[in-house]
Amino acid sequence: MKRVNVEVWSDFVCPWCWIAKRRLESAVAGVAGRIEVVVTPRAYRLAKGMAPQDFKNALYSKFGDATAADRMMSAVAENGAIEGLAYNFDTMRFGDTSAAHALVKSIESPEDRQRMIERLYQAATTDGINIFDRAVLVSLAEEVGVSTTSLDLDSRELASEIARDELAANRIANGVPLFVFNGKSYLSGAREVAVFEKALLDAAAEMPEPFHEDAGASCSIDGCTNEEATPPH
Repeated sequence: MKRVNVEVWSDFVCPWCWIAKRRLESAVAGVAGRIEVVVTPRAYRLAKGMAPQDFKNALYSKFGDATAADRMMSAVAENGAIEGLAYNFDTMRFGDTSAAHALVKSIESPEDRQRMIERLYQAATTDGINIFDRAVLVSLAEEVGVSTTSLDLDSRELASEIARDELAANRIANGVPLFVFNGKSYLSGAREVAVFEKALLDAAAEMPEPFHEDAGASCSIDGCTNEEATPPH
């Protein structure tokens, strides 16, 4: 069975990233038995150095247009509902997620790391939990069964790794979610499941020409877009 390595750049305050995660998971399930998929999470901070603030206020500031911001949130909520995800914008916050990314990178087990990532998305997006509070992060780690004895949210080494992740992402595309397949081809944005499946199959087949499909709903430090975000009918 061929193996495809997928590097995933995302941020826990990126509204499209959780949706994209779900769609990639569906695509991986769709190729099960044909392709072994190994997912490696990479860090990206949309609000580096920014103190946590109300998500809606941050979005209105980014867009400079309440109507456009409301339209984007509506698209996110509709797409999220299709994937079984609840977006509670009234309790969501936006800010520097360095500590949350350091938490994920502190975890050695790939399975535990993925459980932690999922819990962070749910906490920030659905539950209204303050993932910017370090005590809360430790509590969430304990909740998913992660040992907290080796956690070092202030590690300089992990901070450097986060910075390297961001530098690598910025060489490829502007914003997240970003998916790189076998270090050669990439997708950017919350694409449909079929698009992710094709990318996985193409990567497994080792196409002579790299597969680049970089249009889609995504977020950058300048804001979010809802390009091609219309839910499937």
